[in-house]
Amino acid sequence: MRSKILFFFTIIIIGLGVHYLIEDNGYVLIEFLTYSVEASLPVFLLLLIVLYLLVRVLSLIWSSPKYLKERLNQKREKKANQKTHEAMILMSQGNFSKAERKLRSISSEISLPIDTYLAGFTAAHYMEEQELRSDWLAKSLDAYPKLESYINLKNTKLLLESEQYIEAWNVLEHILIADNKNTSALRLMVDLFSKTSIDDSMAHYLPAIISHGSLNKALKEKLIVSLQKFLNGCTDNQELFTKTWLTIPKELKSQPELLLCKYRSMMNHDEHAIAEKELRKTIPKTWNSSLIEIYELLNSPDLATLSRRADLWTEERPRDANLWLLSSRLAKRDGLWSKSKQCMERSIEYLPTVEKYNELGLIFLELGQKEDAVEVLHKAKNLI
Repeated sequence: MRSKILFFFTIIIIGLGVHYLIEDNGYVLIEFLTYSVEASLPVFLLLLIVLYLLVRVLSLIWSSPKYLKERLNQKREKKANQKTHEAMILMSQGNFSKAERKLRSISSEISLPIDTYLAGFTAAHYMEEQELRSDWLAKSLDAYPKLESYINLKNTKLLLESEQYIEAWNVLEHILIADNKNTSALRLMVDLFSKTSIDDSMAHYLPAIISHGSLNKALKEKLIVSLQKFLNGCTDNQELFTKTWLTIPKELKSQPELLLCKYRSMMNHDEHAIAEKELRKTIPKTWNSSLIEIYELLNSPDLATLSRRADLWTEERPRDANLWLLSSRLAKRDGLWSKSKQCMERSIEYLPTVEKYNELGLIFLELGQKEDAVEVLHKAKNLI
């Protein structure tokens, strides 16, 4: 309605203008320095209209290449998006070769979204075409240099999936050198450590990763297991073990799993006295079964002292099957067969196992009680 009213008033104004121009043409005088131009008003208005049209034509001529280029790019982008969509469908169907060819046909025409480059990269990866894979990776990095970390994370995920652990580690290390707090990289590191053995260069990052605040409890526990595996593997290499142990944060050094590695390393290097001194303080704090078990393996000339320590612990925790087992084995090492039998029976009372019944059977044989030995060995058989 408003446009109709505006059009109506415009017609009236033009009509009035034409009416007055017919009655009196008027004139326009333009003077500049010593020059002057005089023209009737209708001619002057006509000249203005011609000048305006000329400027518009020149503007169109000037902008037409850019306009045509934009239109052409829009057409190419539409075609590229369509092909990308088709390629994604092919990839979801497992037809990676055809998908890669379709993506390659548009990759040189225009600048593509990052996900399109990564789709081509992914397709080439599943095709196991290393040259094509490298080509797509290079293209994505060239097109989006600021997204290098994002691209490398995608690369790492694919490498881990295909069990190329060394290559995955190389990419992850590159990411962490640039940003050692990259949470996504740290999470992938957890995945890597849970799937492969850890070498010296990897172990260097473990303590820092475990201490990283962004990792939840489950991920930290996985990493501690990985660190434990590494430490267990280098207990014979005192220099490497010590170097790694020094990098472990204080709050982690109290973990029973890691302490177990430490005491094994000590025992492997004949530091039994130092290990015993620490274990007698550590065991009452945790009552960890693995630490209790390693206490029995200490090579001490004074077995009586170890036995007395174990007896004190059983008095403190009389229902702990692991402590009774420790007392039994220490007594056996000291040739105290009757005591060993009594302690083993208490341990079996709280937690019977085939191994314990077999040990008790051997103790009975040492005591000359063959019938009792046969009986407990039958009990062991029933547990299997």
